[in-house]
Amino acid sequence: MDLIYLFKSLLRRKWLIIGSTILAVVLAFLLTMNEKKLYRSYAQMATGFTTASSQVKLQDAGFNIYEIDVKFNNVVESFRSPKVIGMISYQLMIHDLENPKPYRTLSSEDKETERGLKIDRNKMLAALHDHYNKEKLLSSFDNEERKYLELIKLYKYDLENIRKLLYVDRVQRTDFVNIEFNSGNPELSAFVVNQICQEFLRNHESSRSQQNVQSISTLKTLVDQKRAELDSNLAILRVRGGVDVSVESTSKLTQVSTFETRLADERNLLNMARNSLDEIEGRLREMERTNTTTTTGSSSSANLEYVRVKAQRDQVLAEYVNKGSNDPELYARYQKLAKEAQVKLNAINSNSGGAIGSPGVETKASLLQKKSDLEVQIKSAEQNIASYNSRIGSLNSSVNFAAQRNADNLAMQKQVELAQAEYENVKSRYDAALNNKVAPMDDFRQTLFGQPAVEPEPSKRVIILGFAGMTMFVFCCIAIIFMEYVDVSIKTPSQYLRTMDLKMIGVISRLGGKKPSVAEAFEAEADKKKKTGAEFREQLRKIRYVIEQSGHKIYLVTSARKGEGKTTVIKALAKSLSLSHKKVLLIDANFPNNTLTQSFEAQPTLEDFTAQDNNVSFQKMSASVSQTDIPNVDIIGCKGGDYTPTEVLGENNLLRYAQLLSTGYDYIFIEGPALNGRADSRELVRYADSVISVVSARSSVKQTDKESLAFLKDLKEKYTGAVLNNVEPGNIDL
Repeated sequence: MDLIYLFKSLLRRKWLIIGSTILAVVLAFLLTMNEKKLYRSYAQMATGFTTASSQVKLQDAGFNIYEIDVKFNNVVESFRSPKVIGMISYQLMIHDLENPKPYRTLSSEDKETERGLKIDRNKMLAALHDHYNKEKLLSSFDNEERKYLELIKLYKYDLENIRKLLYVDRVQRTDFVNIEFNSGNPELSAFVVNQICQEFLRNHESSRSQQNVQSISTLKTLVDQKRAELDSNLAILRVRGGVDVSVESTSKLTQVSTFETRLADERNLLNMARNSLDEIEGRLREMERTNTTTTTGSSSSANLEYVRVKAQRDQVLAEYVNKGSNDPELYARYQKLAKEAQVKLNAINSNSGGAIGSPGVETKASLLQKKSDLEVQIKSAEQNIASYNSRIGSLNSSVNFAAQRNADNLAMQKQVELAQAEYENVKSRYDAALNNKVAPMDDFRQTLFGQPAVEPEPSKRVIILGFAGMTMFVFCCIAIIFMEYVDVSIKTPSQYLRTMDLKMIGVISRLGGKKPSVAEAFEAEADKKKKTGAEFREQLRKIRYVIEQSGHKIYLVTSARKGEGKTTVIKALAKSLSLSHKKVLLIDANFPNNTLTQSFEAQPTLEDFTAQDNNVSFQKMSASVSQTDIPNVDIIGCKGGDYTPTEVLGENNLLRYAQLLSTGYDYIFIEGPALNGRADSRELVRYADSVISVVSARSSVKQTDKESLAFLKDLKEKYTGAVLNNVEPGNIDL
């Protein structure tokens, strides 16, 4: 939307804007005329949130601007809390009831209300003192206390009235909080700002003490619980032992490797001993086959003795191996029995006649000795192998058990560390609570005490009046702009050209007055007083020129919708053409709304005219013509009805011979109904040389208009153009 158009819209409504602004200023003046003078008192309190305190800090906390902001908001809300303000209201009521010079006195009407409450003032004072000392609020559920609250409200010491006049906020980028109070009594304002600081400190101290007691009790229970859990876990860990399981596992794995090496050596020796034993047993069998002699009784006795000593030797060897092969006494006995068995064996060989010591000669005794030694060696090797396997199995079991115990110890160690962390966390919170009880982290103190104001606060009436006027001015401008924005009507010629793809032959401005008349617009005397009349006539001259230059004589005047101003445009064009000495005939074919016929009081002859056997002449047609009050302008009226030209007019109707009528008139204007929803104008097009459409600047293009616009566009050369009617004079040039 054009800015120039919006600006002119505001100018057209300048008196509305000015009147509304003046009215707002007057109303603001009346509302502030009886405003009471207010006295303001200030007090200031330091919080200690951001500045270093003179006292010893038991805990060093990091500076967090967001946390500080939340703390200041909490302080402001505490000042405005019902409990703090309730204590103030009780103090004010006690003062006004006890002192002969109260801060506020009741009006006669309020005194009547007080008498209706039937309150015993002494009893009320006792109750207020009791509630103040116990920091309790009066209950509205108690009938007597409800009366006290109503009296407090009469004195305007209740929560809502005090909050309206109380202002509490942080001084930006500082550690201080400002407290302001406005009232009609300077002493009352000073009392409130000073007393509210004291009530805040008392309420804060009470809340902090109660909170610390509860916190310390709760944290003490948690500390004892976490300490018991930690001691229990440490006791379990001590029972499991403190030996490094990894070192123990490494030592056992080394022993397993050593025993496995010994086991391999013993198995090699066992295999060699068994092979040698098989060989000696074969040679002994061979000697027994070749030996024909029999053993004597002495040799049998020697053999028995040898077997006995050998059995003792083998028994000692087995015991020595079972005890780990590291007992020196058993080993010495084994050596002694082995030598004795060798002596017995030599004796047997000497009796058999063989020479044991002869080189190159291997007797049966020597073979038996070797066989005995190999059997001992085999048995010893087998026992060593069994012992090594047992030791290796035992060590492997110990390693597996050590690994499992290592995993259990690690899990228990983690559990101990977690219990230690939880205990330290709770312990630190418990210590902080104790420290806060001894040395509080906050440092609230009143740094500025309120004094009664000497002069009242400025009324600021000029500012209020200016603000009211400016607000109304801006509101009216925005409202007008908004209404123009939501108004989608055509309004200006430039808007018409952007909206419709149809040529325009002229613009007709809106005539002023409640009942504008075309005739008055053409009167010379009226033109001297009204500029719009001259503009209206000049606009018609431009349209008249286009019509004269077109070369057509019969025009159909129609529109897309009803109420666009077809009748007014036709009458104005007829008047303008008559001034140029042109003879004009008007034909009212708008059957649904024959306004043209009614305005000129013409005879309704259009539907009744019929040419018999095409016997028609200008003189016969002139009988249907009526005179108008405009010179050189005639009219043919119609009865009107809900029908179309095809339905009511015969084949030889008057419009069919319009060309014949044009011989006696310079121009013929046929008024047709609106195109939307009716086919009348479509049927009338064939009787006209050209078509002129009328569009009102107050109308908008809707979906129902698009079909009618498309019809006019399809007329091509037969369509002369559109007349934009009812345009605001200020929008003509936009």
